[in-house]
Amino acid sequence: MNSKSKYAVLLLSSALVIYAIIGGMLGRVSAQNGSYQQLSIFMEVLSRIQNDYVDEPSINNAVNGAIRGLLENVDPYAAYLSPQEVAFYKAYSPYKTPGIGVVLAKRFGYPIIVSAIPGGSAANAKLGSGDMIESIDGVTTREMNLVQINALLANPPGRPVALSVIRRRKTEPEAVTLNRDVVQSPAVEAKRIEGNIAYVKVPYLAPGKTLEAKKQLDGLLKGGATQVILDLRYSAGGEEAEAVELANLFMESGTIGYIEGQKFPKKLLQANPNGTLTKAPLVVLVNQGTGGPAELVAGAIADSRRGQIVGVKTFGTGSVQRLMPLENGSGLLLSVAKYYTPSGKQIQMPEIQLSGIKPTIEVLDAVDEVVDLNEGEELEVQPPAPKTKEPVAADEDRQLKKAIEFFKDPVQATKAAKPAA
Repeated sequence: MNSKSKYAVLLLSSALVIYAIIGGMLGRVSAQNGSYQQLSIFMEVLSRIQNDYVDEPSINNAVNGAIRGLLENVDPYAAYLSPQEVAFYKAYSPYKTPGIGVVLAKRFGYPIIVSAIPGGSAANAKLGSGDMIESIDGVTTREMNLVQINALLANPPGRPVALSVIRRRKTEPEAVTLNRDVVQSPAVEAKRIEGNIAYVKVPYLAPGKTLEAKKQLDGLLKGGATQVILDLRYSAGGEEAEAVELANLFMESGTIGYIEGQKFPKKLLQANPNGTLTKAPLVVLVNQGTGGPAELVAGAIADSRRGQIVGVKTFGTGSVQRLMPLENGSGLLLSVAKYYTPSGKQIQMPEIQLSGIKPTIEVLDAVDEVVDLNEGEELEVQPPAPKTKEPVAADEDRQLKKAIEFFKDPVQATKAAKPAA
């Protein structure tokens, strides 16, 4: 054993001893939860690797791997960052840093695209929700955290990036080459449809987008629109403040949501009467590409019964990360709080199948018809329409069609405007 390896083992042993002593004093570690035993097993495994492995191992790599495994099992959004990665994280901005224009999450150990931002190179290449990025420039993403992944997608700027992608419902990887560019926040789309319905699509909740939506919706309402469809499908990126303001356009009072963690004091996100724009009947469209801030909006509308949620269950991502400095400029990025709907439902759950916001009216679009994403779950308000054997056009927007049909029923349209008692 060389001197560096002995020093590493000594340091690690000392740290574990100190942890055990402090844990015993504070009652944080007990025989009941098996922490002592697990630490003992870890030290025995490390010793076996050091003494019995066929080659002389790198203790540094072994410990780093153990840290990554620990974080991944506890928090898929956590990261153990090198000093260079800490610097990238602090400088990173989705509005200024080059990339391929995607909002990512970790599922099954790999980065999954929650949504592709319109106008970005990923969207132009028809990448979308559920597609898995297997490798970047030949480097596997399996053991990478999201900071490392975003750094690889950003650098070197101006040069193409080669991806291996497993598209949704496919098994074989596909090679895709994309440009690294700064992706501009897409514009809000607003128009009047079916005579008196204001249709507003917010693809990304970047700063200023709620004000943009408000101005356009106000113009449609003043022009005679009496009902509103808010399209949040494939909207996953943006800011908490924008989500609160967007929900507030339709809610006069009450809780829009809240944030809370073990050591993170509960923070209520309240509606402001001065921020309300309309009491018009409302339908919100969502799908698996709806994530983050947009889920906060959908959850607020659903829980307050301010409107109906049409589509399929949302992606389920809503947590707050904090960067904690470590030795030598490295850092620990850890989730310290989660977002909750007004009724107390976690938007992001440990169990994937329970995450997200369920629609009150489930409608599978053409891309979702192969797999029922909410199989076995009962809907709370209205069951989906019976399946028809009539041929359906592949490009038909079934969810938007259902929202329009919903408004044509006077009884249902009244429900879309009824707030919680």
